[in-house]
Amino acid sequence: MSPRLSAAGLGRLSLTRQVALLSLIPIIALGVILARVLHSQIDARVRADATETARLIATLGIEPRLDAADLTRGLAPAQIAALDRQLATRAVIGDLARIKIWNTADTVIYSEDHTLIGRRLQPSDDLEAALAGRPEEAKVVEGHANSETAGEVGLGKLVEVYVPLRFSAKGAPAGAFEVYLSYRPIAAAVMRDKRTIALLVAIGLALLWAIVFRIVARASRRLRRQSQENLRLARYDSLTQLPNRMMVLEHVARAMRRARANDGSIAVLVLDLDRFGEANNTLGSAIGDQILQEVAERLRGSLGDGTLLARLGADEYGVLCGRAQCAQDAQAMAVRAQDSLLEPITVAGTSVNVEVSIGMAVLEPDDTAEAILQRADTALARAAASARRIHLYDPARDSVDARQLILLGEVRGAIEREEFVLHYQPKIDLSSRRMTGVEALVRWAHPERGLLAPARFVPLIEQTALVGPLTLYVIEHALRQMVRWRRVGVNVQMAVNLSARNLLDRELPARIGGLLSAHGVSAEMLTVEVTESAAMADPSRAVAVLEAIRAMGVRVSVDDFGTGNASIEYLAALPAHELKIDRSFITGVLDDPRLEAIVRATVDLARNLDLTVVAEGIESAEVLEHVAALGCDEAQGYCISRPCDPDDLQRLLSEAFGVGAEKARSSRRGSRSIAATVVSG
Repeated sequence: MSPRLSAAGLGRLSLTRQVALLSLIPIIALGVILARVLHSQIDARVRADATETARLIATLGIEPRLDAADLTRGLAPAQIAALDRQLATRAVIGDLARIKIWNTADTVIYSEDHTLIGRRLQPSDDLEAALAGRPEEAKVVEGHANSETAGEVGLGKLVEVYVPLRFSAKGAPAGAFEVYLSYRPIAAAVMRDKRTIALLVAIGLALLWAIVFRIVARASRRLRRQSQENLRLARYDSLTQLPNRMMVLEHVARAMRRARANDGSIAVLVLDLDRFGEANNTLGSAIGDQILQEVAERLRGSLGDGTLLARLGADEYGVLCGRAQCAQDAQAMAVRAQDSLLEPITVAGTSVNVEVSIGMAVLEPDDTAEAILQRADTALARAAASARRIHLYDPARDSVDARQLILLGEVRGAIEREEFVLHYQPKIDLSSRRMTGVEALVRWAHPERGLLAPARFVPLIEQTALVGPLTLYVIEHALRQMVRWRRVGVNVQMAVNLSARNLLDRELPARIGGLLSAHGVSAEMLTVEVTESAAMADPSRAVAVLEAIRAMGVRVSVDDFGTGNASIEYLAALPAHELKIDRSFITGVLDDPRLEAIVRATVDLARNLDLTVVAEGIESAEVLEHVAALGCDEAQGYCISRPCDPDDLQRLLSEAFGVGAEKARSSRRGSRSIAATVVSG
C-alpha cells in the first residue's frame, strides 16, 4: 500500500482511533526490544550458571583427587575408575553430557567416554585460553566431525565450559577441565522463563497502551467539546444563543444559491431597538441583557418557517427569510416583527416599551451575502428617520456602486488599523483676528486608493451603523491631538461633526463623556456640530441627545444653517451655542444683495437667540471684512486656512502667533500657555 493511500485511510479514522493505532507501533517496538534484552539476559545467566557448575565440579570433584604429575603422565586405571564413580552421580548435575580433562600437551587424560582417553586432539581456541589461565565464558556449541568436538557429535546442542585446573595457588594451570552440559533442558527452562517474562511484558505493555489510550480518549473528548464550544462561540451569540453575523452570512450565501437555482428570492431584515440604550443606561446592563433575551424570544415567535433570526450587534438583530418572493413578503414580516414588540416588556417589575426600526433588502441579481446585508443596513438608516420605522432598500434613493460597497466593507478594518486621519481647519475671531479653535475633518488614508476626501466615504457610512464607531474614532483622535497640543502650550477648542444617525443614539452623550474623562479634556473645550437636516430627521430624539450633550458642558453648533428645513420655532428649541451660516450664502455676499440680506437677518436672529454666528466658506479678504461688518462673530474658510494636518497647523500657529520651538521649550519649563490661542468661552 502506498504511503499516500495509507495516509488517506488513516485520515478517515477519528483522532482517538488514529492515536490508538499509531501508539501500537512504539509499544510493539518496545516489546520487541524488551524481548531481545530479556533473551540476552537469560542467555547470559545460563552461561554464568554453566560456568559456575563446571567450576564447582572441577574444584570439588576433580582437583582433590589429582595432582600435576597425574596430568603429565596420565591416570592409572584405578584413578580412572575412581573418577568414574565420583562423576557418576548425574542425578546431582543431570544436565551433564560430556566431561574431559586435558593436560598442557593437548592430550585427553580423562573422559567418561574412555575411547578418548590418551588421545591428543587439535586444541580449540577456548582450550588454549583455558590452559593459559584465561578461560572464556561458556558458549553453546554443536559437535562437528574432525574437530576437537568430534566426540560430541550426536549429542545435539551443548553448553561448553572450560575451567583451568590449578594445584597451587599461584601456579600456572596444569590442565583444563572441559564440561559439556546438555542444552535441551536448559533451552526448555529458558523457554519457560521467556514465556513467563513475555507474558508479563505483554500484560504490562497492554496496560500501558490502555492507559495511554484512556488518556488520549479523555483528552480527545475534551478537545472535541472545546472545539464544539469554540465553534459555537464563533457562530452564536452567547447572550441570546442566536446565530451571530458570521453564521448569518453563511446562511444567506446558501439561501442565495438555492434561490437562484430555483428562480426564487430571499429577503434580509436588519432590526435596531430604538430605546434600548436609554433602558440599559437607566436600569443597568443586567436588565438590559434580559430585555435583549425577551426581544429575541418575541421575534423568534413572530417569524414563520424558513426564517433565521440572528443577533448582529449590541441591539441589532438580523432576519433571513429564505421563502420571500417579493418586497410585500418582506414588508409583512417586518410588520409582524414590530407587532411582536408592541406589548411592553416587563423585567424585574419594570415595564419597558421597546420600539424597533427595520431596514429590508430583497435579493438582486449580482448580490453577495455581504452586499444584501449591507443594503438592509443602509435601509435601516432610512427607517430610523421615517414615521413607520420600516424602510425597504430603494435603488433609486439608496443605491451605491460596487466600488462603494467594497469600500464600505473595508471600514471596520480601517478603523481597527487606524487608517482614518484627521485634518484641522482653524476658526478666527473677527474682532481680534485671533484663532478661536479648529474643526476636525476626517480623511481616509486608504492603502490602495490614497488619501480619500470625506465626500468619497462619509455619506456612504452615514447610511449605516458604522457611523457610530467612526464618530467615536474621530472624537477620540481629536481629543488625543488636543492633549498633544496642550503639552506644548496650545490650548485650542475642538469641533467635531455628528451625523443624523448619531443623534438617534441615546448612548452617545455617555460615550463622549467617557472619552473626555479618559483624556482629561474639559467638556467646554469640545464642540459638536450638527446640520439642520440631521437634526430634523427625528427632532424629538435629536433634541434629547443634544440636551444631554450640552448638559455635560459640551458646546453645540448648528452647521450649514440655511440649507435645511428647520423652522424658527424648532431652531429656538435646539440647545445650541452657535450658528454657522452655510458657505452658499457667504461666497456671493459681495455681489448679491439678497444673500447679504439673508446673512444680516441670520445675524439678527442669532443675536436674539443668544447664539454666536460663524461665517463659513470665506475665500477672500474682502468677504472676510464684509461679514465682519455684517456682525458675524467668527469666520472659517480657505482665506484663513485650508484644512491641514497637525504638523502643518503647528507651523501655522508658529508663524501667526509665535507658537514655535522656543515657546514649546518655554512651556516645558513651566511657563504659561500662549494667550493668543486660548479660546474664550
